[in-house]
Amino acid sequence: MLIAAEQLQEIDQALAAGDDAACAGILLVHLRGMRQMVALLGLECGASLMDAAQARLRELLRPADRIYRVAPNEFLVCLPDLLSTNHGVLAARKVLGEFDFPLSVQDRPMTPVLSLALAVKVGGQPDGSSLRATEGLIRSAMTALHQGLELNSRFTLAGTANADLWLQDELRDALINNELSLAFQPVFALTDHRIVAVEALARWSSTRHGVIPPGRFVALAEQTGLARELTRWSINAVLREYAQLRHLAPQLRCAINLSPKVFGQSGLVEQISGALAIWDIPPTSLMLEVTETAVMEDPELSSVSLQHLRAIGVEIAIDDFGQGYSSFTYLKHFPATELKIDQSFVTPMAGDSRACQLVRAMVDLAHHLDMRAVAEGVEDAEALTLLQGMGCDMAQGYHLAHPMTVGEIGAMLKAQS
Repeated sequence: MLIAAEQLQEIDQALAAGDDAACAGILLVHLRGMRQMVALLGLECGASLMDAAQARLRELLRPADRIYRVAPNEFLVCLPDLLSTNHGVLAARKVLGEFDFPLSVQDRPMTPVLSLALAVKVGGQPDGSSLRATEGLIRSAMTALHQGLELNSRFTLAGTANADLWLQDELRDALINNELSLAFQPVFALTDHRIVAVEALARWSSTRHGVIPPGRFVALAEQTGLARELTRWSINAVLREYAQLRHLAPQLRCAINLSPKVFGQSGLVEQISGALAIWDIPPTSLMLEVTETAVMEDPELSSVSLQHLRAIGVEIAIDDFGQGYSSFTYLKHFPATELKIDQSFVTPMAGDSRACQLVRAMVDLAHHLDMRAVAEGVEDAEALTLLQGMGCDMAQGYHLAHPMTVGEIGAMLKAQS
């Protein structure tokens, strides 16, 4: 990101326009995966996406806030007159929440994946140091954004970007000592409301720091080179517990989330096939879930790696479909057997006709490509009824069942049989 001297002056004046005693902030808004999206859809589409993103930012922010396009995939937002640092954090959270809903770009829905970084200064600065203070604030935001991108974080507050790094050694110890645990969320067939699959979810309860959210420690593993170890632990731990469930329901399938960081590593296919053999599980019973965004980061490498896994019989699901750029180009070559529709579309369906129509289109798309359609985030009976009417194959969500232990889901399977 390069900021000309004239633009820096303008940003400085925008921040200084507020009350001298108030806080002011710099918010960087980074659209991830733009290079891949432009390569697939062209420069014009990329420019249209940035125009649509800027228009939405303008709708969300206050009249006094100023938006600057500082890179082909990045905006700088000046936030004068903040009541506190938390006021700036709330603005960032609002942006993230609203960008969960698709933008209309050249008559197609696109949901860009954002990474945000916020730097806040408290109170005013003397005239002689104002410009230097503004430049330092921008540098702080840039540093936070860089570290946030490394950690695959959606939001980073400057000054706290390194807060997760102390967990690295503890996570390594937890993997060595098998201290992580698993939960399984049931997936139901919508024709007869029977459990047909489970999604395995890793859990970490640190003895020193309590429960660590999965998004936090998975991102840390990817950033610090522990993705291979976490993947190895996950495959073996999941298949060990899943083997117990298959005795109760032999047709039950199991889904594991796969980090894109392991695509380029050798031995992944052998590792998975070896674990399946140890636990006497047929490859067709295993589903590997890969997010659309992860696929778009390196479509060619993703396709080659997953084609090899598909060749041994393992099934592939596109997870959180609709959260990425939703370009259909890669779908022609991607060996997916299942499309999981993101909860940001499914959850609001009962009160949002547009979301409902988008979900219907995704279900139809899956079926036209000979894939099963699975809805995530079913939170109420109305959404469930709508999905059944659309012919959606399967669904999961808190309205149907929360994530649970292997013993709890075993009891459900016994009752079902």
